[in-house]
Amino acid sequence: MRVISVLAFILAMMLVDATSALPGPLRLAATFSRISDELDGISLGNCSLANLALPLSDTRVKLPNPSPGLNLKYVALGRGTQNYSCPASTDSHKPRDTSKPVATGAAATLFDASCIASTSISLLHEMPVVIGRAPLGSVALLAELLSHTTNSSDLIIGEHYFNTAGDPLFNLKLSGSASWIITKKDASVTAPKRVSHVAGDNGDDDVAWLKLGFKDGHGIKAAMA
Repeated sequence: MRVISVLAFILAMMLVDATSALPGPLRLAATFSRISDELDGISLGNCSLANLALPLSDTRVKLPNPSPGLNLKYVALGRGTQNYSCPASTDSHKPRDTSKPVATGAAATLFDASCIASTSISLLHEMPVVIGRAPLGSVALLAELLSHTTNSSDLIIGEHYFNTAGDPLFNLKLSGSASWIITKKDASVTAPKRVSHVAGDNGDDDVAWLKLGFKDGHGIKAAMA
């Protein structure tokens, strides 16, 4: 059994005990068998993104194209949390917990998915559902093991969070890079409906697709999320 198959199996075992784990042993086995088979055919180093096209036509309203003269540097998967706040109600007779939650940002670890994206777009679309159901620490540990056992570059490339001004920030220092970018939202569209092969996922929780513009940074000119 190849290294990647072993690690996929370990991740499957972690998900068995996780809350909202994939239901049904046959579905679980089929999901991870398919993922491990595809991963075994993927090189994890020196992957070219030159021929990778953004699926901008998949949405009902199309996002604007990236600015001219830019080259795609990474395709990253973020695993973290979306943060919300419930403002205090001005009505003393209305409980606080009935207030509508307001999104206040997010915090996520960024994993390099460039080689997956350049080889199998279908697999790329399955990965967020799978790693989203495993604890972040477990996903990070598996990424480190995979990097070392395959002699590939570090698969943990950075962090995404919001600064004190409420601006989205992407920091790639975890990959040894000095690159970082503070962004601003240029455009937003509803994510396309997709059919997932992962049991229990219907795509209803997908967040909007964004085009993020440059506000400040070093080594990165723009971002698409």
